[in-house]
Amino acid sequence: MGLANACSRETGDGEMLTAEAYSDEWNDPSINLDTNTRVAVLPDGTVGGCVEVWSSAPFVSHWVWGRVHPELRGQGIGSALMAWAEARTRETIAQAPEGARVVIDTASASGHQPTIDLMLDRGFAQVRGSLRMARPLDGALPMPKWPAGTELRPMRDKHHRALYHAIDEAWRDHWGYVAAPEEEGFATWMYRQTQRTEYDPTLWLVAWDGEQIAGAVLCYASYSGDPSYGWVSRLAVRRAWRKRGMGEALLYAGFAALQSRGCTQVGLGVDAQSLTGATRLYEKVGLRTVHSMVAFEKEIRPGHDLSTQDLAASGEQ
Repeated sequence: MGLANACSRETGDGEMLTAEAYSDEWNDPSINLDTNTRVAVLPDGTVGGCVEVWSSAPFVSHWVWGRVHPELRGQGIGSALMAWAEARTRETIAQAPEGARVVIDTASASGHQPTIDLMLDRGFAQVRGSLRMARPLDGALPMPKWPAGTELRPMRDKHHRALYHAIDEAWRDHWGYVAAPEEEGFATWMYRQTQRTEYDPTLWLVAWDGEQIAGAVLCYASYSGDPSYGWVSRLAVRRAWRKRGMGEALLYAGFAALQSRGCTQVGLGVDAQSLTGATRLYEKVGLRTVHSMVAFEKEIRPGHDLSTQDLAASGEQ
């Protein structure tokens, strides 16, 4: 935890990890700590770096996240950790569908040259950017304007599967989306959304049109252990209900719910080149960029790309 937070302070991303957050992450069903994590320990016992490899079916996109203590750079720790991570991902290639393209994804804080140089030296290509956006929750917020025929209803446990499907459908139009097997995808989603320390089902706002879910916003009244900082984990509007003001209404409803819990600001993450134009919506409701990341990718097996690259491929156009 000290290593991760030292790196966060250096890059200025403002994300301070807590013991609870690490516990939530390391109990995630999609990572095996024995096979998919490594720690670099110096002779004196100092932890100099760590790396995690997140791999799940269909094993075509592997997320690698590593850190090297700012005071211990230039000793080859990052290179050694990335070499191990790449070797680990190659061990799973046979589990990917025949003929499918397989890649490693990772990211760096924008402008953090040591990490950027390491990725480029190892053959990664810059493919994307991501943003963290935020706004204050001071004063009165606009009332949500719901599209005709839609309404909010209380979240119930029996809605989890339908909500998962609705969000998954909306997420097909996000760059890099890869469909997961039904049960594995649902189990992972349930863990990540409902088992986290900040989970509060009353902050999950679901809009219905008759018996169909039209959209949803999943909020949490804490970010990096800060209860004054609300977080929008997911905003999803299904295709049939887009361009009718649903996303804006859900966001304002979510902001109001977080404000009522005592949050004085709210943030979310977004693809900087969002295929659906999400950044424009977020700017419209007052969110502004407070941190940016650079996404990198390395192909380890060429083939047919199973991930969403544009709206035409996702079926939106």
